[in-house]
Amino acid sequence: LCAVLSLARWSDPLTESNCYLLGENGRAVVIDPNHPRGPLELLERLGWKPELILLTHEHCDHMAGLEALRRRWPGVPAAATAVCSANLQDKRLNMTQRMEVYLTFRGKPGVSYPPFVCAPAELPYERRWETVWQGHRLQCEALPGHTPGSAGFFLDGDTFLSGDYLIRGEKVILRLPGGSETDYRARTRPFLAQLPPGLRICPGHGAPYTLTGEEWSQDGL
Repeated sequence: LCAVLSLARWSDPLTESNCYLLGENGRAVVIDPNHPRGPLELLERLGWKPELILLTHEHCDHMAGLEALRRRWPGVPAAATAVCSANLQDKRLNMTQRMEVYLTFRGKPGVSYPPFVCAPAELPYERRWETVWQGHRLQCEALPGHTPGSAGFFLDGDTFLSGDYLIRGEKVILRLPGGSETDYRARTRPFLAQLPPGLRICPGHGAPYTLTGEEWSQDGL
């Protein structure tokens, strides 16, 4: 990242998912607003006003704060794959219908997680989408497998926000609703395998790290 661009991270204690905030000149890009309060409170504390929202995929632990963000700052557009945009409105595919069971499986029983849906993205795209924000290049790449609508984002070519891929020490989860080993093998695994060592990885769970070139093979496929 260049000297004037700041990268902040807010991790949800319940789901352990990450929301990333890119900030410069009092403006921000929000990646995966994962909670109705945490990211908003961090934006307020930093004095950053969001101008763009990016979604790595449709699972609720990565977009649970989307509507709260829209209410607080009306008109800020969200960009997501067209499939992700559609699946935000589906309680099965956005995982809210099964989140209580999933959290129990992850060792957090007894949590109430009422199902919900979100409005579609204002900026849906198919395979690729890119924009320039504050002079920084953001490139979005559709990467199906974990979900049908999954994507990853390059920032200035040296940082990659990987969503629920390239999570250190964990295999890629392909068995949740909408997950596809076929799509992952055909499209996403080859893409991840060619990422260069030295690339900064900002995963959807866990701390950022520098890619060594071996992490993609953790999927066991």
